[in-house]
Amino acid sequence: MKTMALNLNRKLYYGWMIVLMSGLAFFFSAPGQTYSISVFINVYQREMGISSTLISTGYSVATTLSGVSLIFMGRFVDRFGARRMMMIVGVLLALTTFYQSFATHVVFIFIGFFFLRYFGQGSLTLIPSSLVPQWFEKRRAFAISLSGIGNLLATMSVPALNLWLISRFGFEVAWRIWGMALMVGFVPLVALFVFNRPEDLGMPMENGDAGEADLAASLARLEAESFTLKEALRTRAFWIAGLISTIASMFTTGITFHFFSIMRLRSVPEETAAVIIGLVAFPAFFVPLIARIILDKVPVHKVFVVTLTWVILSMAWLAWGVSDTASATLFILFYGSAVAIQSVALNVLWPNYFGRQYLGSIRGAATVFMVLGSALGPLPFGIGYDLSGHYTGVILGMMVYTTCILVLSFFIKKPPLPIR
Repeated sequence: MKTMALNLNRKLYYGWMIVLMSGLAFFFSAPGQTYSISVFINVYQREMGISSTLISTGYSVATTLSGVSLIFMGRFVDRFGARRMMMIVGVLLALTTFYQSFATHVVFIFIGFFFLRYFGQGSLTLIPSSLVPQWFEKRRAFAISLSGIGNLLATMSVPALNLWLISRFGFEVAWRIWGMALMVGFVPLVALFVFNRPEDLGMPMENGDAGEADLAASLARLEAESFTLKEALRTRAFWIAGLISTIASMFTTGITFHFFSIMRLRSVPEETAAVIIGLVAFPAFFVPLIARIILDKVPVHKVFVVTLTWVILSMAWLAWGVSDTASATLFILFYGSAVAIQSVALNVLWPNYFGRQYLGSIRGAATVFMVLGSALGPLPFGIGYDLSGHYTGVILGMMVYTTCILVLSFFIKKPPLPIR
C-alpha cells in the first residue's frame, strides 16, 4: 500500500487522495447526522406516537453524551492514527445501523441515537477534519473545503434517499442498507488509501520531491509549532472558536430535526421539504473557489464577523419571511452559504492556531462544543412548538445568542507559541 501511494505521488501529490478519502468519510457519516436521522424521526413519531418533546429530549441527551465522549476519540486519533481509527469507527457505525434496524422501543431507539451520533456525526467528522490539515499548509483552506463536498453531497441526497428507502422497504431495511454500504463501500477503501500524514511516507507536506533534510525540518516544525491540548485550553482563542462552532450546529440541528414540522406550518409539502433541506449544503460547491480567493488569505476572525452577521439575517428570514416553497428555498441557500464558509474557516483555524502534532486531541475537545450545540438545538424547538404551536420565539432566542457570540468574535486572535 505504501509503494502504491508513493507511485501515485510521483504523478500527483498524495494529499489529494487524502482529500478524496476524507470527503468519503464525511459522506458516510450520514447515518449519524441529523439531516438523515430526521427522516426516521418522522416515522418514529408517526408509528409509535412519540411526542416532539420526548423524542427531542432523548436525542439531545444522546447527542450530549456522545459529544462529551469525543475528547477520548481525539486522543485515540493522536495515539493510534487517523487511518486505524477511521476503519474502526466505520465498522462500529455499521454495527450501530444494524442494531437500530431492530430497535422498536423508545429506550432502545435512544441508545441507538447515542452510538449513531458518536460514531457518525462525531467521530466521522472529527477524524477527516484532523486528517486533511496534516497534508496541507499553503492550500489548507482549499483542501478542507474540497473534502467538505462529501458532506455536501450527503446533505443534498440522503434525506430524499432515506425517504425513498423507508417508503419502499421500511425503516428497518433502510438502516441495514446503510450498514452494508459502510462495510463494503467505505472501510476497505480506508484500509487501502488512507495514511496519517506525509511524513509517514517519507515526504514533507505538499512536496513529494524533497530530501531527507527537508523531511527532518518538517518533523521538527511539527513539534515546535504545536500546542498540547492542555496548552490550547489556556488560550482565549480556543474558547471563543468553540462557542462560534456551537451556532451552526445548534441552529442547523434544531431546524433540521423539526424541519418537516416547520415546513408544514409554512404550507410546504413533505416531499418538497425533503428536497429543500438537502439544499442547505448546495452553496458548499462554491466554497473551494472562495477558499482559494479569500479564506487562505483573509484572517479568520474577519470571516467570522461576516458569517455570524449572515446567520442572524438568515434566522430573521426564517422567523418572519418564509411562507412558501420559494421563500423556504431562499432561506436554505442563504443560510447554507454562511454556514459553509464559517465551517471551513473553523477547520482552518485549529491547525493554523494550534499546530498539527496534537490536532486530534484539540479537535476532539473542540468538537464537544459542536456536538453540545447539536444536542441543545432540537430541545428548545420541540418545547417551543409543544407550548405555542410555532417556532418564532425559539428562533428569536437563537438570534440573541448568535449576536452575543458575534461580539466575542471581534476578540479572537492567534495565540503566541507556548514557552516550554
